[in-house]
Amino acid sequence: MIKVAVLEDEELARESMIQLISKYPQLKVSGTFRSAKEFSKHKKEFDVVFVDVKLPSESGLSIARKLKGVGIVFVTAYEQYAAQAFEIGAIDYLVKPVREERFALCVERIIQTYSKPLVKLPVKEGKSILMINFDKILYLEAFGKKSLAVTTFGEYEVYRWGLNELEKRLPKNFVRTHKSYICNLDKVKRLIRTPNMEIELDDSTLIPVSRQYQKLVKYSLFL
Repeated sequence: MIKVAVLEDEELARESMIQLISKYPQLKVSGTFRSAKEFSKHKKEFDVVFVDVKLPSESGLSIARKLKGVGIVFVTAYEQYAAQAFEIGAIDYLVKPVREERFALCVERIIQTYSKPLVKLPVKEGKSILMINFDKILYLEAFGKKSLAVTTFGEYEVYRWGLNELEKRLPKNFVRTHKSYICNLDKVKRLIRTPNMEIELDDSTLIPVSRQYQKLVKYSLFL
């Protein structure tokens, strides 16, 4: 559970944000505040704070610069402070009124930021969840909205996660090569550069490397 605070001086805006957050079981509103002074007494109690840029006594940007170990999401009617917000290291910058689809993307970013690295990969095996060691995995492939793990001993549907979230939680030797593939670089036998870049694995499987990921793959293999 990710503990969040809402720092907003306008009551309607504060209630609106609380309603949005409450739709996501991964987040828990653990505190609401109208001023920076009130929030500062409890700031260490939260993982993330949703904060307005314009506050009565101190700007949200000023507050954010002082915070350490707390994720920042700005929620404001002003678009012009976005660059400053991201320079500070904000997770996201939401412009009022906040649309539900846009907030869903924000929640995804928060979850990715606070997700713990996986120790093993959970996959479906009948009615059970099998935990696979990463050194047994050759590659992962998009399977509709789901993911398929191809291992040295079989293929399995990954429990719960798609490639986008897995990319954030896998060990460093797993690298995205294509929108539909994540490859275990420890299993690479050779890099084929022409006519189209591909990775050949130890079992002779060929994995495509799209232009978007070519530099990342080369860097990961050779540096």
